[in-house]
Amino acid sequence: RAEGARPAGSVDVVLDEETRRRLEAVGYEVEIPAGQVLIEHNTPASGLYLIVEGRVAIHAHGAELEAGPGEVVGEMALVRGGPRRARVSAITLVRAVSVAREHVDADLAAHLSALWEA
Repeated sequence: RAEGARPAGSVDVVLDEETRRRLEAVGYEVEIPAGQVLIEHNTPASGLYLIVEGRVAIHAHGAELEAGPGEVVGEMALVRGGPRRARVSAITLVRAVSVAREHVDADLAAHLSALWEA
């Protein structure tokens, strides 16, 4: 986990260096303008995003969380299966690594899921 102050409602799930490198190796960098939706609720899970710069809002189950550099969004639907359970939109300009579903194997998915339990 990252140290230091985090915004209220922050996801606070930060990847270890090895996992970050694995995602960067199979993903590609994208820029998402402020206000754009990255992930829409109730749609099929096509992949995940590793946030490099900027902040995103995660709207799920009546709550709003934020995620920023070093954090991952979109992994839960890959881990659990089924449609997306959250809507994620860019608060600021976001640079992220986009990783397609086919590049997230069972071991990586399990590791990402375990980060939520830590």
